[in-house]
Amino acid sequence: MKKICFIIISLVFAISYGQDETTNWYFGKNAGLRFNKDGSVTELTNGKINTEEGCASISDKAGVLLFYTDGITVYDRNHSVMQNGTGLYGDPSSTQSAIIVPAPASDDVFFIFTVDTSIEEDDPNFGFNYSIVDISENNGIGAVTAKNINLLQTCSEKITAVVKNCSEESVWVMTLSTVDGINGLSDTFHAFEVNDQGVNQTSVKSTFSTTFGDQRGYLKLSSDGKKMASANELDGLYLYDFNAETGVVSNPEKISISGHYKNPYSVEFSPNNQYLYVHTHSDAPAMETNHNSNLLQYDLFSSNISQSKVVLHQSNNYRGALQLGANGKIYRTLTKSYIEGTQYLGVIDKPNLKGEAADYQHNAIYLNGGIAMQGLPPFIQSFFAKKGLIKTADGTTSTSATFCDGKELVLEADELPGATYYWEHDGVPLMNENNNILRIETLNQSHAGQYRLIISQADATQCDILGEAQIQINEPPIANNYSLTQCDIDDENANASSDGFTYFNLDQTRNEISPNQENLVTFYRTLADLENNFPIEITYEFRNETVTNQTIYAKVTDSYGCTNEAELALEVSPSPSDLSTGAIYYSCTIDPSATTAEGSFDLVNIKNANYESFDVVFYNSKIDASLEINPILENIYTSTSSIIYARIEATNQCLGVEAIELVVNPTPVINIDPEYLVCTNDPNLLLEAETGFDIYAWYKIDESNNETLISNAITVAIVEPGNYRLELGWSYVNGTEICTNSSDFKVLPSNNAIISEVEIEDLQENNKLTIIAIGDGDYEFAIGDKNGPYTDSPEFDNVAPGKAKIYVRDKNGCGITEEEVSVIGFQKFFTPNGDGVNEKWNLIGIPFDDEVSLSIYDRYGKLLHQVNRYANEGWDGTFNNQPLPAADYWFRVNLEAGRVYQGHFTLKR
Repeated sequence: MKKICFIIISLVFAISYGQDETTNWYFGKNAGLRFNKDGSVTELTNGKINTEEGCASISDKAGVLLFYTDGITVYDRNHSVMQNGTGLYGDPSSTQSAIIVPAPASDDVFFIFTVDTSIEEDDPNFGFNYSIVDISENNGIGAVTAKNINLLQTCSEKITAVVKNCSEESVWVMTLSTVDGINGLSDTFHAFEVNDQGVNQTSVKSTFSTTFGDQRGYLKLSSDGKKMASANELDGLYLYDFNAETGVVSNPEKISISGHYKNPYSVEFSPNNQYLYVHTHSDAPAMETNHNSNLLQYDLFSSNISQSKVVLHQSNNYRGALQLGANGKIYRTLTKSYIEGTQYLGVIDKPNLKGEAADYQHNAIYLNGGIAMQGLPPFIQSFFAKKGLIKTADGTTSTSATFCDGKELVLEADELPGATYYWEHDGVPLMNENNNILRIETLNQSHAGQYRLIISQADATQCDILGEAQIQINEPPIANNYSLTQCDIDDENANASSDGFTYFNLDQTRNEISPNQENLVTFYRTLADLENNFPIEITYEFRNETVTNQTIYAKVTDSYGCTNEAELALEVSPSPSDLSTGAIYYSCTIDPSATTAEGSFDLVNIKNANYESFDVVFYNSKIDASLEINPILENIYTSTSSIIYARIEATNQCLGVEAIELVVNPTPVINIDPEYLVCTNDPNLLLEAETGFDIYAWYKIDESNNETLISNAITVAIVEPGNYRLELGWSYVNGTEICTNSSDFKVLPSNNAIISEVEIEDLQENNKLTIIAIGDGDYEFAIGDKNGPYTDSPEFDNVAPGKAKIYVRDKNGCGITEEEVSVIGFQKFFTPNGDGVNEKWNLIGIPFDDEVSLSIYDRYGKLLHQVNRYANEGWDGTFNNQPLPAADYWFRVNLEAGRVYQGHFTLKR
């Protein structure tokens, strides 16, 4: 039987108070927690407190709630306002509004210390006061018997307490104020002693040169009473030495907070007092929600504490409290702004460990409707001095531990001469246990809970030594015996499945053996290997070592190290299943132009068609199928022509593996132009596909995207423009498998041109002509010769006068349109000298039938010649049959549509 031994090593002072005064917390807006004996917490929803910041709670020695307060109103254990329990001088805006201290000489009397603050001009600051509660009053429910006894007229928002010593059973209550407690900046720590005589109203003062103008922020003493930390929001973080015997504070050390969000608000010491935790935040206005905060850890044992900083968490939260709990964990409130909290607490689960090992959990505790604000109840820090009594494997201490059911546990303290040892379990004395060792040979669930040991030393002047351990018993993890049947398919050779040996993937059984997937499952060949911890190293391809079947062993280990064992029976199925043989499945190449021919296969359809009643997984190789590794995960599987394997199972037992042939047939590549043209004036477009295909289909696509088959031949005659599709295909396996491909193309219209207009600019030095043609075609133009040259421009310059033919040709071959035009001009001179050359002056390019009138004048404007209907007979240079002299003459011509032109020419002799 494995022995687990924990040595109780911490020696702490035990005062006559009980150990469960910190059991119940009430804080924020109707929020609460109860700390259970096993270290867990339970959310409380019956609290009446409603405060943004400070609060305080107290329970009796057995953990029964006594009362709680926000520093102004006191609520009894029934959650009613306690008799005379209103009007205390705390403040809802005070960081630590109150702390409750039991009277050392009484089980009934308690002191409520309060700190006030002023947040506006008309808000008075009543300073540092205390009130007295007597639980024996009002039929044991309690009453406030004295109220607001002033100790300091002014003070900061800070308060903390620690036991002075166990022999006197007195307590120091600390606050920060001015040296006289009246006015000025805070520079002095006041320590007030609470003893069996009551509250000593004369404080022990510790004054420093550093002053603090910002009163906000937490003050905490370490549980051993040796250190004190003070968070001052705008004035920084300070660490001090504290002397619990004298109440003197000394050796101030400012801890530098580097990085972002530097304002310290709350502090807390780890149970072992090595680490200081600090909650800092940004400078955003308190009422807004755009805040940021850090949770920091400092190592107080470091030679440079400031440099030891570790940022455990950064979040968009406002400031909040930090408070050590009875289970040794530190709790953190999470807020969004000064007035908006959350329903969650963060938890530092292992605060005695360095850095991330402290295991901070954000939003760890749901408050079940309660709202956490900026405060948690403070306590006398000595209440937590009992923590850290369980020694772990790495030599650190913890407040609780989890052990495995069935193991042996030994709790042990130092053996002191003449000492008396008093053990109890969950408050019940263990009557037969009276030495320094508590041994439990076989743990079970009844042994869970809280163990306490009080050692009364032989010297009565020496303080008792207190030890505590919270024990949780973890049941062994579930470990199910399991049988794994494997087909004899360990070789790619189909004929090798007969030797009774194969490979098993043991990993496939982990979830069956251990339903909790977080547990570790380890496999062993024999029980001896299990006992000596010689595991099977390669678990995904374990080959059985005895023919046909073999039993191996599995050990299940949970997160606490608890174990359980199971048998795993390996069985080899000597023959393949009698299911139908594997089939061939066909696909067509996805991308016909790709260099690698790949097709897609629907494995779901294959499975449903052949293995509907079985569990089937597909693999690329027989070995993978045997070991159940590298499965094909896709439902639509893309592959070249290949063989895959279907592993057939029922209830996770192999029934066989079948080969399935995947064949990828080529898909046609279509070579067709995206666009063609058809002459609408003479439609005769004939298209021809490539030869060598089994399937031809030509489709016409209408405007609604409906298709009409127009031909199944290799050629097709298309007579109208529109959208078309050509489909080509090959057939395989006697026509049962067909691979087709298609391509859309357009047929665009074209035709010969219609000359709608010819624009002519004539009777000038540079005669111009522009042809305006309409139609569906793409046109080019020529003048004078049907054979060209043709140009894309319909504009022509320097056109000779006279009659000419113009031509418009469709580039797509749909014909030529021609038309005759006249470009009018005139002779610049003529020589009527009887030589037969240029005997007459004439207009050029006017048809005989045009209605044209011509008038000729000398330079003085005398009309010399006139023709009302020009017949191109010309003028011979005479007037009244008499030759006129050489000179310049003027003419006026009236053309159709009111067009008039004037010019001049020369008569030469």
